[in-house]
Amino acid sequence: MLRLALNTVLPLFVGLLLAAPGFAADGQAVGVNPDASVRLSGKDRILTVGADISLGEQVVTGPSGQVQIIFSDKTRLVVGPGSALVIESYLFNGSTADKFAINALAGSFRFISGQSPKPAYSIKTPTASIAVRGTKFDFNVGPRQTDLMLYEGAVRLCATSGQCQELMARCALGSVNASLAQLIDHTNPSHGPLSQEFRYARFQTPLLSQFRVSGAGQCAQPPERQDVPATLAPSSGGASSGQPTGNGTTTPVTRFSTFGN
Repeated sequence: MLRLALNTVLPLFVGLLLAAPGFAADGQAVGVNPDASVRLSGKDRILTVGADISLGEQVVTGPSGQVQIIFSDKTRLVVGPGSALVIESYLFNGSTADKFAINALAGSFRFISGQSPKPAYSIKTPTASIAVRGTKFDFNVGPRQTDLMLYEGAVRLCATSGQCQELMARCALGSVNASLAQLIDHTNPSHGPLSQEFRYARFQTPLLSQFRVSGAGQCAQPPERQDVPATLAPSSGGASSGQPTGNGTTTPVTRFSTFGN
């Protein structure tokens, strides 16, 4: 009798556990280029379109790999070629997440926030922490530096030393190493060369439509190629023209009011 009861109750108990939010798949790969896998406890699983990606799994792409992921709260994430990240925390509550934390280890990424509250999102890299404020941006992670290009919304980019910069203007770039976070406005001479490092700002064709950002390509173009109305052109000198401030950063300008596709 006892054995019969256990045989009846245990499968039901296990089924309830697997159906609980904490055990559900956290994201789904909706676009996969070859040479992409997930790794958990030393075991690799080749990614294909429709594959689930769950908490604790490390997404890894080779030189030709790419993964486009949609999470349960509609957050979208692109893992570019030669990249790796771990979904560290994803506490799902209905249609939103109470906590959504990513550890980006290396490579190139695009992040588009979903329906979850702004404080729920956090991204860390070997040299930086990124506090997401409901936004769209690309970021590149190297062993000594993290670079970020903002398209929409705002982010707070902090070095591991605790020094931070707020990015709030379209096309603004942030660059951070372990000790220093810098804000680079679109009019800064160093913006052009650095912006060329963002693959998806220059070339969005490999991405599904829901992962593209309208006008992203203009952030990788020189300011003189922008179609800026005269009333929005910066005046000469002063903070409104993106001149360096006393801390060695530049003050963002908001003259890019319209963007093309």
